[in-house]
Amino acid sequence: MNFRPKVAIIGAGFAGMAVVRALRDTDAEITLVDRNNHHLFQPFLFQVATSILEPAEIATPIRSLVHDMANVRVEMREAKRIDAARRVVIMTEGDDLAYDILVVATGARTSYFGHESEWAQHAQGLKTLPDALAARNRLLTAFERAELETDPAKQARNMTVVVVGGGPAGVAITGTISEFVQRTLPSDFRKIDLRRARVVLVEAGPRLLSAFSEAHSTYAMQALRGAGVEVRLGVPVSNVDAEGVMIGGERIEAATVLWCAGVQGVPLARTLGAPLAPNGTVKVDKDFSIPGHQDCFVIGDAAHLIGPDGRPVPGLASIAQQQGRFVGELIAARLAGSVPPTAPEPFLPNKLATITRHEGIAEFAGRSITGFVAWLMWGLLHLRTLSDGYSKIAILGNWLRLLITYRRSARLIVEAPSETNAGESPAMKAA
Repeated sequence: MNFRPKVAIIGAGFAGMAVVRALRDTDAEITLVDRNNHHLFQPFLFQVATSILEPAEIATPIRSLVHDMANVRVEMREAKRIDAARRVVIMTEGDDLAYDILVVATGARTSYFGHESEWAQHAQGLKTLPDALAARNRLLTAFERAELETDPAKQARNMTVVVVGGGPAGVAITGTISEFVQRTLPSDFRKIDLRRARVVLVEAGPRLLSAFSEAHSTYAMQALRGAGVEVRLGVPVSNVDAEGVMIGGERIEAATVLWCAGVQGVPLARTLGAPLAPNGTVKVDKDFSIPGHQDCFVIGDAAHLIGPDGRPVPGLASIAQQQGRFVGELIAARLAGSVPPTAPEPFLPNKLATITRHEGIAEFAGRSITGFVAWLMWGLLHLRTLSDGYSKIAILGNWLRLLITYRRSARLIVEAPSETNAGESPAMKAA
């Protein structure tokens, strides 16, 4: 009887799926575990939250992605902790999962910088599909309530949106919300004056998009202000409650608060017993294994790796896929007894960000690009990464309609299961 090595992969995001693809022609017995049944395209979450796209357009069933891989078994369940000494993953339900080789690709979750218990229920994170639906619900519900409100102060609060975090996600959703409020909603409401609506972007640092050049940070700020956004720099959030936020010494009454300010490692990764970075991500060796356990790898947003610029490698799809590809090829080489691949050097990826429906910035191959061309590059490069061809067509159709008419078809308020669980990550496998 031939021995079939057991490879367990926790997390079906960009990194985890790249490992699976690299192992498709091996004789390994692969178990792919995720608490969701879908692979999520996170870069487009903000477009679900702002009624541009539908959830099904940015998520693909995991089983459909591996249906032609006979050596892959998919399990929709959660991992509770990892016993690296015994090579066992303790599950929240069902039998525990034994492995010969383990890959942890659980992603990250929203960080409220130590205030999770107080702020998460009031400031909606944006890491999962339910998060995006919950954000959409909050935004649309607030304006529906404003339409019914007779108290001017309460009406103003319902028409105020605060976004915390001036990184790419925060900038993208802020610009999109401002256009939504100014260009789409006025034709839907009869009573409220949407010219009085406020969209506020709060960034604790001295500038937006700190990973980009200062010139691009300035461009983004000017573009947002031109779109009617109030930008507050250098003022950290000091409190969030059911009625709004405190930034510095200023109180902003707001019915919708969206949190795009930070990430942290998930609890499952911490059970490995490996050294952790301050944000709870796992410090890994050059080949992405953890010290003392060459059979256990951590990749993607769950891993802490320093790039050539001296900063932690950002959580981007291209980087996660590169890491997953390498680890998959390394495992395949070990199983075949062949020469292992050389560990990839951390690279500085092309930087792209979208600001509004026709404004973007790009630092691409040493070039600086702004405006519509940069926005188009952002969209096309992300579309290329999507797994589902039908979704690409549907998304292109929605974008074209938005460019021409400002209309958005997904303006629906629906119940999202995790609206009381703001901030959890799609790949978080432990409570």
